[in-house]
Amino acid sequence: MTAALRVGLLGYGWVNRTVWLPRIRRHPRLELAAVHDPEAAGAPAATSWAGFLDARPDVVVIGTPNHTHAALASAVLERGIPVVVEKPLCLSRAEFDTLAERARGVGLLVSRAAVRREDVRRLAGALPPGPLTVRASWLRAGGVPRPGSWFTGRATAGGGALLDLGWHLADVALGLLGRPRLVTVAAELRTPAGEHAVHTPGRATWRGDGAGTGPVDVEVDGTVRAEFEGGARLVLRAAWESEVATDRTRFVVEGGGEHRVLTGTFGFSPNRVAEPALTAWGPDSYRRVTLPDPVGREYDAQVEAIADFASGTLDWEAELTESAAVVDLLEAAYRAAGRPLALREGTAV
Repeated sequence: MTAALRVGLLGYGWVNRTVWLPRIRRHPRLELAAVHDPEAAGAPAATSWAGFLDARPDVVVIGTPNHTHAALASAVLERGIPVVVEKPLCLSRAEFDTLAERARGVGLLVSRAAVRREDVRRLAGALPPGPLTVRASWLRAGGVPRPGSWFTGRATAGGGALLDLGWHLADVALGLLGRPRLVTVAAELRTPAGEHAVHTPGRATWRGDGAGTGPVDVEVDGTVRAEFEGGARLVLRAAWESEVATDRTRFVVEGGGEHRVLTGTFGFSPNRVAEPALTAWGPDSYRRVTLPDPVGREYDAQVEAIADFASGTLDWEAELTESAAVVDLLEAAYRAAGRPLALREGTAV
């Protein structure tokens, strides 16, 4: 019998504690090696940074505040250990290029649960002829997650809803477009300090983060408009607070007089679209297929990918190239909006 692959978790916040740890424990090819988080109490297999490395994990999953991702990934890669990083992988193309170079011969993977969703795969397999226009949105009814925490501080999170939800949207949308070369980008970001802002802290308690109140200096609603070589276009909107009553994720793909629309709810919110569906129509046809909504199944698929990555059977270099396009789009969008992604040098381990 093959020995289980040992996983180290850096960080014991919501995502590692609630999403990854239970799935690692259930997976037949994985086992927990160690957890390192200086600020977390009660973490299983908790240890110091030196103890974490001494545990000799086969792969490390990083789920720490955004501004620490690049530095921590670099520190682990330098020790020859493959790394999986929660989105955002990093906050600039310069950071990305440094990480990609350090990952040579080791392995670096971004958590990409959205592209592993079955409904996304069905949409991608039934595209109209190009050039395509994609309209992608993930809108929540209301509630800023963890107001006053690192998650809503620009210096530690880098960005807000556009970086949080928009990373998933961009990853899927760019894949639908075939990841063409970016030509122009425009973006608009709405912060709680805006004239028409509606700030309702503490309504996202389904995440298990507690209510809480505090400053929010990142955007709660962001829109990107991008044009690409060959005529492809993308309109992307991500909002923690919006006009919708039900948390909704939607992709509209248009090309050659044909339309494809995927509507559902990504993630774990209980305020979900009641009947997710994939709809397709053209000049002479119309079809609507209702879809199952197995909450969290995409994260099961991502853990399977982590196991394949740790065992050396996943083409992580191809996946990393696809993630580069997401970094480029979001970095350009924040720059175009006049709020470039904030960076902080280094992090303590």
